[in-house]
Amino acid sequence: MIQYKMGDLGIGFNAMGKDIMTNKKNSKSSSLPETSNQLSTDAYNDIRKMIFLDEFRPGQQVSARGLSERQKMSLTPVVQALKIFEHMGIVSHEANRGFFVEKISAQEVEEVYRLRELIELSLLPDMIRNLDEKGEKLIEQALEEYFEAARNKPIKFRLIKDINFHMTMAKLSGQNISVWILRYLYDLLYLRFDKGLISYRPNDISGREHQAIFDAVISRDIEASKKVLRMHIRTICKGTLKSMNEIAMEMEDIDF
Repeated sequence: MIQYKMGDLGIGFNAMGKDIMTNKKNSKSSSLPETSNQLSTDAYNDIRKMIFLDEFRPGQQVSARGLSERQKMSLTPVVQALKIFEHMGIVSHEANRGFFVEKISAQEVEEVYRLRELIELSLLPDMIRNLDEKGEKLIEQALEEYFEAARNKPIKFRLIKDINFHMTMAKLSGQNISVWILRYLYDLLYLRFDKGLISYRPNDISGREHQAIFDAVISRDIEASKKVLRMHIRTICKGTLKSMNEIAMEMEDIDF
């Protein structure tokens, strides 16, 4: 398995616009309600990272007791964290069996991307109106980090930088509820979807699309920004569904 340092996953977002995959030294804040205790928050973030890194894959059982031993904490906060994932639809619970990472269907993938398109495009006008020099630098930095990851990093790290680029723009809109929903959609998709099936086009194609989004946003051209962002999201959705369909067809052809 690919080994990451804690800091390598310190990119992302939470309900308040902070990092989702933070290192333990800096923060453990996430989408958990503020009333949750610190141990449950720690357990939540650690489990989230494990699922993202495919330590627990879709359909695989997640042992609450094993996690409590691994994280050196009592069983209660681990179960509390898993219950939150259950409410989010990321894991399911079966009586007398335990928790399992949920698989995502092609229909759900299509719905998530459709909602993602609606939200991201709706945020563009406010984001562009709010855009100042500081915001431009934040988006430019996120784009540069994406390009760097595309050149030299594994797929999972590239995915984090991709998410961060889009979330950086979304957060600049100031629409916190929409940003929170968008963050949840990313979790719903990439914690339940087998990252090995993600359809990535050649770096030059994907890179050009991200550059086009950046250029349109920096130019304050709302209609052009919507056009290139819409095309980008729909192309990714189409490629993802194609990958899922190809895998399903291959499985049907297996005669064992």
